[in-house]
Amino acid sequence: MSQTQQQIREFVAGIQAYVSPVNVINPWRDYVTGYDIGPEAVKIRSEHLVRYLEPRMSKARYIFIAEAVGYQGARFSGVPLTSERMVTGNHLLVDHQMIFPGEPGVRTSLPNIAKPNRSQAQYGFAEPTASIIWDVVLSGQKWKPTDFIFWNMYPFHPYQSSQNMMTNRTPTSAELEDGLLYARELIGLNPDAQIVAIGRKSADTLSLYRIKHDHVPHPANGRAVLFREAVRMII
Repeated sequence: MSQTQQQIREFVAGIQAYVSPVNVINPWRDYVTGYDIGPEAVKIRSEHLVRYLEPRMSKARYIFIAEAVGYQGARFSGVPLTSERMVTGNHLLVDHQMIFPGEPGVRTSLPNIAKPNRSQAQYGFAEPTASIIWDVVLSGQKWKPTDFIFWNMYPFHPYQSSQNMMTNRTPTSAELEDGLLYARELIGLNPDAQIVAIGRKSADTLSLYRIKHDHVPHPANGRAVLFREAVRMII
């Protein structure tokens, strides 16, 4: 095992060690009955994250840091700002080999947790934000998918209520501070990468701790065009 591979394994092990507070799921640690395919879901998602980081670690030109994991994204894919349909090869825009080499990934969500959504039942979750971000990355002729690492300031899934874990909520200040530890570690492992904050929460947290970064608007809620323009100006 190379030094980089060892660093990745240690980094992912640190993520796995995080014990989630109330109304938070750690996708790389927590198996949730009725939502995940089985206890093996945790191992699958962890391996997806390792495979994603391997071709990028210490080589990426940019680290994009959004706010928190969403239930349609890394909650089940195991890869930040990336959906299940992307890692499994069921996305129209993103081929799984753009995410990691080798065989397609494996879905970890149960097919029946979002009824009556037939597409989710057949292919797993798709995330609109992930599709927009990947579309921007793939549209640049001089960019490769491996030039980018996607991350979240709070790299876990905060949800609104235990009655429905298929929701997203804004992370608290304490949660963002918890997540900063992992963002700093990732930045330290990629010292030459340019940091780009997606959205105000991520930008404010980086500014509070004086971490140099650029800021682009979050593409949600009709701001996709502004996001595209801002990213292209930076990179």
